[in-house]
Amino acid sequence: MVLGCTGKKEATGHKNHAEHEERHIYTCPMHPEIVRYAPGNCPICGMVLVEKLKDGTKAADRSLDILLKPTNQYVISQVKTTHPVEKVIPTSVMALGRITYDPRLINTVSARVSGRIEKLYVRSQYQVISKGQKLMDIYSKDLEVEQRNFLFIWKNDADNISLIQASEQKLMLLGLAVEQVEKLKTSGEISGTITIYSPYSGHLHGVAQGTDNSQMGNEVMASSATTASELPIREGMYFPKGQTIFNIYNTQRVLALLDVFPEAQGSVKAGQKITLEIDGRKDQPMEAIIDFVEPAIRENKKIITVRVYISNPGEDIQIGTLVKARFNDKKTMGLFVPSSSIVNLGLNSVVFVKLDGLFRTRRVETGDKSGDWTAIISGIKSNDVVATNGQMLMDSEGFIKMESK
Repeated sequence: MVLGCTGKKEATGHKNHAEHEERHIYTCPMHPEIVRYAPGNCPICGMVLVEKLKDGTKAADRSLDILLKPTNQYVISQVKTTHPVEKVIPTSVMALGRITYDPRLINTVSARVSGRIEKLYVRSQYQVISKGQKLMDIYSKDLEVEQRNFLFIWKNDADNISLIQASEQKLMLLGLAVEQVEKLKTSGEISGTITIYSPYSGHLHGVAQGTDNSQMGNEVMASSATTASELPIREGMYFPKGQTIFNIYNTQRVLALLDVFPEAQGSVKAGQKITLEIDGRKDQPMEAIIDFVEPAIRENKKIITVRVYISNPGEDIQIGTLVKARFNDKKTMGLFVPSSSIVNLGLNSVVFVKLDGLFRTRRVETGDKSGDWTAIISGIKSNDVVATNGQMLMDSEGFIKMESK
C-alpha cells in the first residue's frame, strides 16, 4: 500500500514537471531577464514579448534582424493601415481670393480751374455719394476773370453771336452749368465761387495732393486692406487746374481676384464657368464666368491671378470680402489613398508602404484631390498596404531615405 501511494505521487510529480516544460515562455528581445508565461509587453521598454522556443532559440530572431535594418530606411510601428482604392471621385480646382472694386467703374472728379476749396460738403472717406450731390464750393480767380469777360462782350458786343457763344462755352468748360450762365446774363452778378456737384454715384475716395492718377490701380488692390478715415482734403487747400480731387468707385459691379497655383494653370481659361462661395453667403453659391487670366505671376507670389467680374446691383457684396471659387468640375477615376497617407517632402511626395511588418517610404506621383482623398498616378498598386497617417511615422530628427518602386 505504501509503495502504491508513493508511485502515484511520483507519477503526478513527473506529469506536473512535463506540463511546466510544455508551458510557453515569453521574453523581451532587448531585455532577456524579463520572462513571462503569457503574451504581453516588456515592463522596461514596452516592446511586445516574443516566445522562447524549447531549443533555447527565440522566435524573435527575425525581429532582431528587423531591428538591425538601417534606421533611415525602415520604420517599426503599429499604426493603422489601408489599401489604395480604385474609385470614381468628383474633383475640381479650388481657388481663394477677395472682392475688390471694378477698376472700369472708377470715375474721377477733377478741378477744371485752379483755385481754393471754400467749403466741403463731404467729410468721410468711402462716404456713399449720389449723382447730383454737392461735393464742395471752390473759389477761382480765373473763373471770376472769365465771367467779367463774358459780361463785357454780352453788354458791348451783343450782335457778335459767335464770340458770345465761344465765351459761354469757355465758362461751361470751367465748370458752370447752362443755368448758371443764363443767370449770369440776367443778374449780371459775378461770383468767383462755384459749387461742384458729383456727376456719378458710388463710394467717395479723396485723393491727396500730389497723388498721380497712375497709382489708381494700386489703390484699387489695396482698398480692401484700408480702413475708413477722414478725407485727405481740407477746406482752404489750393489745387492746380486738372488736379484729381475725388475718385468715385461704383459698386454696382465688383471684381473677384482669385489666386490659382501655377500647377492648375492648364485647367483655367477665360470664358470658363466658375462657382463662387462668398464669405457670409456660403449657402447662396453663384455662377460666374472667368473674364481674364493674368499671363504673369505676381511679384513675390507664386500664384496666377484670375479676374471674375460679379454683378452687384443691390450692393450687398462688400469690398474686401473673402471668396472661394470652384471650377473645372469633373469625374476622376483612378487609384486613391487618404490624403493623410501622403507626406509632402517639398519636391517629392511619399507614402509609407508596409513590407514584412516594416514601413518603408516610397515615392509617389499624386494627381487630383477631392475632399480627404488624393489620386495616385504612379508609385504604388492597389494590393499595397500603406499607413493611413504618414505623418505619425515621420521623425523630425531623422532623414528618411526614399525608395522608388
